[in-house]
Amino acid sequence: MASEPVLQVELNVIGQELSYNGTPKPIPQTYWTDTLVPLMYPTWDTDKDKLISFYYYSNGTYTAKRRKYVMNFKTNTNEWKDYEMEQVASSVADTFKDKLIEGWYAIDAIENIEFQNELGAMYAKANAVSPLSVRLARDFLLTETDWVYVEDSPVDADTKAMYTAYRQKLRDITATVEFSTNVEGTKFPISPEFYTKIYKTENPSNAYLATNDQFLPLASHYLKRYKDRMAHYLLTKSFSERSYFEKFISEYQNVKKGADDFQNTELATTDQKKEFLNKLLLKVQDDIENLGS
Repeated sequence: MASEPVLQVELNVIGQELSYNGTPKPIPQTYWTDTLVPLMYPTWDTDKDKLISFYYYSNGTYTAKRRKYVMNFKTNTNEWKDYEMEQVASSVADTFKDKLIEGWYAIDAIENIEFQNELGAMYAKANAVSPLSVRLARDFLLTETDWVYVEDSPVDADTKAMYTAYRQKLRDITATVEFSTNVEGTKFPISPEFYTKIYKTENPSNAYLATNDQFLPLASHYLKRYKDRMAHYLLTKSFSERSYFEKFISEYQNVKKGADDFQNTELATTDQKKEFLNKLLLKVQDDIENLGS
């Protein structure tokens, strides 16, 4: 029995979002205007018939929907009408799909560069690269790859072997010379996903984690979902003029009533706040380690 086709590429024109293999990316306005709009016109999008969605499946089929402004003669009013676009040559659809995938990777690279710049600036400002932050980063990344080892995980044996090597390198981080002597220089392994989709295309002869350039400093590491957590942590550590820290403390005390070490609400100085937060993060680290024991 043939398997059901899987949605590979989705372009949501109204939402200005591009998805590849289930991972959506918001399309930056400049990339949309300069690259995607000319790509769609005139085969897919015209002045009168506007493309609203494009779906491309793993079996090579696709559907495209358009919207146009028409007269409803029953009500004698104009209205928007959505309809499925007529099929074009498969080679044309394949080319459009390939260009969209290229666009997805370009947007991903733009996001990554912007994130690296922002994260690097926060590190420089807050001096937040510490043994504790490295351990927390390592633990988050380990937790987010646990899914690979569940019984119904879709990864094949080769991919699982890469994840095993990746997780071991993460565990070994705290034993490296950099961690003990120059924590800011501690390097993280690139993930199997980054290796397969990005690194390998540029370095096809290099085996996974076999070369030094596959280990990157924390501030420039491709952290995917973890980046938001780390950014929040750094923003908390930086003690900006906003009330983020006070809200953090208040929320913690609401859910952690009776924790003897964290009952002091009178934190007047920045040093006191830093000391409190470091104690709190150490508590989080202890909880993480206890969960694994």
